Amino acid sequence: MISKRKILFVSWIFILAFAATAMGQQGINKTIRVKIRIMDDHHRIIPAMVCITDDDGIVRVPPDGRILDTPSATKSFYHGIEYKKKKNWVGPVRKTNGLANENEENRSTRYGLLPSIPYWRDPVTYQTSGDFTIDLPEGKWHISIEHGNEYIPLSEEFVLVKDAKEKVQTFILKRWINLPEMGWYSGDVHVHHPTNKPQFREYLLEYARSEDVHLVNVLMMGDHLVTEFKQHGFGEKFRTCKGDICLVSGQEDPRSTFGHIIGLNINQLTRDTSTYNYYDIVFKKLHEEPGAIVGFAHFAFNGSKIQRGLPIYVTTGDVDFVELLQFSRINPLDYYDYLNLGFKITAAAGSDIPWGSTLGEVRTFAYAGKEFSADNWFKGVKSGHTFVSNGPALLLEVDGKIPGSEIIKAAGSGAAVNLKAISHPAIGIINKVAIYNNDGLVIEKTNEEKRDTVEINLVHPVRKSEWIAAIVYCDNGAVAHTSPVYMIVDGKPTWSAEKGPAIIEKQLALIKKVEEEEKAQTPTDFGILDRIEKARQFYKNMFSAMNGN
Repeated sequence: MISKRKILFVSWIFILAFAATAMGQQGINKTIRVKIRIMDDHHRIIPAMVCITDDDGIVRVPPDGRILDTPSATKSFYHGIEYKKKKNWVGPVRKTNGLANENEENRSTRYGLLPSIPYWRDPVTYQTSGDFTIDLPEGKWHISIEHGNEYIPLSEEFVLVKDAKEKVQTFILKRWINLPEMGWYSGDVHVHHPTNKPQFREYLLEYARSEDVHLVNVLMMGDHLVTEFKQHGFGEKFRTCKGDICLVSGQEDPRSTFGHIIGLNINQLTRDTSTYNYYDIVFKKLHEEPGAIVGFAHFAFNGSKIQRGLPIYVTTGDVDFVELLQFSRINPLDYYDYLNLGFKITAAAGSDIPWGSTLGEVRTFAYAGKEFSADNWFKGVKSGHTFVSNGPALLLEVDGKIPGSEIIKAAGSGAAVNLKAISHPAIGIINKVAIYNNDGLVIEKTNEEKRDTVEINLVHPVRKSEWIAAIVYCDNGAVAHTSPVYMIVDGKPTWSAEKGPAIIEKQLALIKKVEEEEKAQTPTDFGILDRIEKARQFYKNMFSAMNGN
C-alpha cells in the first residue's frame, strides 16, 4: 500500500517537472517585437508587399509572427476582402513560387514552375501598410520587399539577439525609373474582386497602392449560368479614384469554349445567355458604348484551347486587344500571325487575380500624357499606345511616333526607328532586345556588357505597308513587348503578302476543327456554323486580295 507521504512527494515531482518544462518552453517562445518601416526615397511611409522568413525559409506573418500553414485560397476573393484601417493589417498571403495544386486553389497551374514575379524568389507575398510590427524569436531573419516594378526590390537580413525588448528596422525603397514622368502609367486589365461594398473598394485601392498600379480593371466574371465578383456599378459614376489610382469596373463575359472576352470602360453589363456564344453580338453592343474596349483574355497561352474562338471572331475586326503577357508567359508567335494578317491589335497584360498571384504582376503601360486620368489611360489603350511588362521598360518610337500610331510613308523612304530598353539588375539584367516587322526579325542586339540601358537607333527602309514592334528579354525571364507602329504606303494593308497565305491556311484548319466539333453536338448550333462560314469566307477573300485577285 502506497503511503500518503509518498503520493505527495511524487505529486510535487510532477508539479516541479511541469513548471520546469513550462519555464523552458517560455524561454523558447520568447519573442522580440520588431517595428518595420518601409519608405520611399522621399522618406515617406508607403504600403508594400512583404515576405519574412527564418533561416530555414519558414514564412512568418505579422503581427504575431505566426508560422504560415497554407497560402490564401482563390475562393477568399469571391467573398471579398475587407480592408482594415490599422497599420498591422495584412492582406491575403499569396503563393508566388512552386507548383499550384491541381484545383488551382492557390495560384494558376499555367505558371508551371515559373515565379509569378521574375524578380521575387520568396514562396509568398502579402500586403502591408509599410508601418507595422511583428513578434519574432531571436535569430537571423530574412525580409523581402517590393512595391511594383518601378522600384528596386529589397532582400535583406536582420538579427534579433536574446533579451532584446524591441528592434526598429527601416527600409528605403528607391525608384529606378519614373514612367509617369514620361507619360506612361501602369494598369492591370484583368482583376477579379467584388466592389459592391466600400470596404472592398478600399482594399483594392490599398492593394493598388502597395503594388504601385494606377488603373485597376475590376471584372465581373460570368458563364452560361451565373455571374461572380459582383460590382458596385458600371460607368464613370461608379469609378473609384484616390489620387492617381482608379478602380474601374468591367466584365469578363462571355466565357465559353470560344474564349474569354473582356470588356473595359463599359457603362453597363452586356450579357445575353440566349445568344451567349455569338461573340459578334457582344462586340457590337460593347462598342456602342463610347470609349469601351474589347479584348480576348489569356492569349499568352500559345496553342491553348482557350483561344478556340479567336480565329473565328477576330474576323469581325472588333478585337481591340489581346492579353499578350500573363502568368509569366508571353506569346509573340500568335501575335505576329494576326498582325501579319493585317489586324491592328493592341498588346495588353492582366494578372487574372485571384488565379494570378498579385495585382500588377504583369502590367499594361498606357501612354496617358502628363496628367493621369482614367479617361486618358483608356484613350491610350484604345489607340494602341501601350507596352506590356513584368519588369523592364521598353520605349519605341518610329519617326517620333509611339506604338499604336499610323504613319503615312512613301515607298523607298526611310523611317527613323529608336528603341530604348531599360532595366535594373534587381529587376532583371537585359539579355537582348529585338525589333520585328512583317518580314520577321529586323535587328537584334545582345547585351554583352550587362548595361541597364540598351538602345537601337536605325533608319529602316520602307518598301511597303508594315507593322513594326519590339521585345526585350531579361536573364530571369522578365520581358516587355510593345504594341506595333503601323506604316502605311499607298493606302495598302499592313499584312504580309508573303507569310499571310500560310497563316490563313492555319486559321482555316483551326476553324474547320471547331466546325467538326460543333456539328457533332446535339443539338447543332447553326448560328455558330453560320459564323464559321462567314469567317471562312473572310479568309478566302483575304487570300485572294494578297494574291492580287
